[in-house]
Amino acid sequence: MAKVNPRGWRKFVWKAAAPALAAVLAAGGWHGYREAHRVYHHVVFYQKDRAAVVSTPAGTVGEAVRDQGIRLKPQDVVVPDPSTPVTEGMEIDLGLVERRVEESRKRIPFTTQTLYTDTLNVGEIIDVEEGRDGLEEQETESYYLNGEAAFQKVLQSKVLTPVKNAKVMEGTALRAKLYPLKKRAKVRKIIGMEATAYYPGPEDTWPYASGYTASGLKAAYGVVAVDPRFIRLKTLLYVEGYGFAIAADTGGAIKGDKIDLCFDTYEEAVRFGRKKVKVYLLR
Repeated sequence: MAKVNPRGWRKFVWKAAAPALAAVLAAGGWHGYREAHRVYHHVVFYQKDRAAVVSTPAGTVGEAVRDQGIRLKPQDVVVPDPSTPVTEGMEIDLGLVERRVEESRKRIPFTTQTLYTDTLNVGEIIDVEEGRDGLEEQETESYYLNGEAAFQKVLQSKVLTPVKNAKVMEGTALRAKLYPLKKRAKVRKIIGMEATAYYPGPEDTWPYASGYTASGLKAAYGVVAVDPRFIRLKTLLYVEGYGFAIAADTGGAIKGDKIDLCFDTYEEAVRFGRKKVKVYLLR
């Protein structure tokens, strides 16, 4: 059996390997060699309404995502699953979810309650109570999908200012009136009074049945007698169960919290009788 010269064998091996080694060194060493022989795939990333085509050597979807500088959180959604092997032309959908807990103040708008009444004519409107918005402090948990709000939940809330709803009275009647309410009015004060009724004809006011009031207005439905020390003459009123009125008359028996309501007929005055009413002073 022939002997092999070790030194000669080594020369042969290095001579045969020299071109490959030179190519490796030219490509940047062993790292360059490995890079040159990596398998790259073209994949399409979809996020929101954007699409991006990238070339990646990643072996799995999760690795491909990390290669894009994205660190997945447990709540993020990736399709296909991050463990799926990457293939050429693969489409990867990213649903990046962000959770935020925020504190804010929220305005609570008031609503308007309309009370329809036949003691006012159509077109006669009185603002009984003005509305006021409320204010609420909230702690909310919000989730954003790819930067856009997707879901929100109120964790806790606290009312800082309670809401106050508005109340409005609006007429439905079509009664002929000598003194209608010509423009929308507002209530400035509400007082309780004892109301009586009178008819300005001779049956009820003799011998003072001139047909005119102490302030010079003609007596008719909507004119009322008051104590001027309690309610000033010419004050606009709304009388519960009666309607819009003008304080335009006085009477010897009308003192303090008493009010006398004028009716167009004697029969109406008799039917009304005497009762406790709320009187709204208007402006």
